[in-house]
Amino acid sequence: MMNIIPHSEIYKKFIVQEPQLFRFWNILTNEQKKELCSQLSKNSTLLLSLQNESRHNEPHAEERKFEPFGECAYSGNEENRKLGKQLIALGRVGCVLLAGGQGTRLQHKGPKGTFPVSLIKRKSLFQICGEKVKAAGLQAGRPLQLAVMTSEDNDIMTRDFFHQNQFFGLSPSQVSFFVQGSLPLLDSAGKPFLQTPWQLAMGADGNGNSLIYFAKAGLLKHWQTLGIEYMHVILIDNPLADPFDAELAGYHHRQKVDITLKCTEKVDPEEKVGVLVKQDGRCKVVEYSEMPTQEKYALHPTGKLKHCTTNLSLFCFSLSFLDKITWGPNQLPLHKAWKAAQYVDVDGNVCQSDKPMAWKFETFIFDWLNYTEKVAAMIYPRSECFAPLKNAKGNDSPETVHHAIQEMDKIIFREITQLPPPNFPFELAADFYYPTERLSAKWKNRQTDQNYVES
Repeated sequence: MMNIIPHSEIYKKFIVQEPQLFRFWNILTNEQKKELCSQLSKNSTLLLSLQNESRHNEPHAEERKFEPFGECAYSGNEENRKLGKQLIALGRVGCVLLAGGQGTRLQHKGPKGTFPVSLIKRKSLFQICGEKVKAAGLQAGRPLQLAVMTSEDNDIMTRDFFHQNQFFGLSPSQVSFFVQGSLPLLDSAGKPFLQTPWQLAMGADGNGNSLIYFAKAGLLKHWQTLGIEYMHVILIDNPLADPFDAELAGYHHRQKVDITLKCTEKVDPEEKVGVLVKQDGRCKVVEYSEMPTQEKYALHPTGKLKHCTTNLSLFCFSLSFLDKITWGPNQLPLHKAWKAAQYVDVDGNVCQSDKPMAWKFETFIFDWLNYTEKVAAMIYPRSECFAPLKNAKGNDSPETVHHAIQEMDKIIFREITQLPPPNFPFELAADFYYPTERLSAKWKNRQTDQNYVES
């Protein structure tokens, strides 16, 4: 049969514009040629837009005028916690887990959520989250909903992992999956390149459009049908994230806002986290790389950093707000970052760079703050909510995360037993994070000699 693919309109158009994408054309199968042409056709207009984006720098914060974000409360309010527990028990709260990442920086093959991280049982990040959802449901007296956002790279592996592990004790009806999109990567010259001999180099398009993908997958309407009104959003690489934070839910409900951010206080001006600011009457997030040095080190009269309310990508959204923003023409800005990437060498071998080599374009979930003035923030102790897992060694590594989880388990153990925690390494079952009356009564004034403490 005559091979007509090289004469397709896509081939003829791109062989002139982007000849580097056709280096292996003569050795590809017909199906592989079709796949490459299909990718180019799908991303044709988008590539031009991204190439323009790659030539422009994002506006620096020095060009903006902003003030500290002051609409903050501190955690520890028992009334908010009681109200939140009531909302959860009524089934009015669900959780979205953003888990589109791979474990590349952790030197782990597979979805980041499959990385084993707990101290004793070596539970994966997915298992830690799944068991917390189950425990929160036992405390609430009803099954709770979890939606997991995957990426095109890890969707099948993630679903298989949940199935292989019997959904970590959850019913399959409690767990939903939806997939984020991807965008082409560009090299230093602003050109698309190959990640296999017949595939464009692509990268997940960030967490900003997660709300849109959630809605388009039918999950927004499904949750509304179930009576859910509020959505907690957490990241897979933060094992201290609470999928059903009662106090956050109660505070969000009481404030009658569209978005509540769960934050900590920044104490090191050089810490690489974004901070909340007030600009033109709205809450914004300024990334650490965009903050002017003078503002970064500026102090409040109390001695704290002037801009100290950190963005941890922990949120509570009102589903009524999502209903307004996810069906319209709203578009989030693209942010670019210089990243390591998969590529094809001159011999056609698929390689993974160990250094940044490509522009990746992403949307960020905090940019939805631009669509509302109804925003609140709650500040928590860092030890209770933030232990990011990013790197194989050093900061934000398994070593630092193990320490953070252990310290949190000590806090929980002390609160429930009213006794000092064990002086040896130990791990608490997820039930201790959402104690029922039975568990609290059983463990009051009770010590343990076990490394793994079950309810």
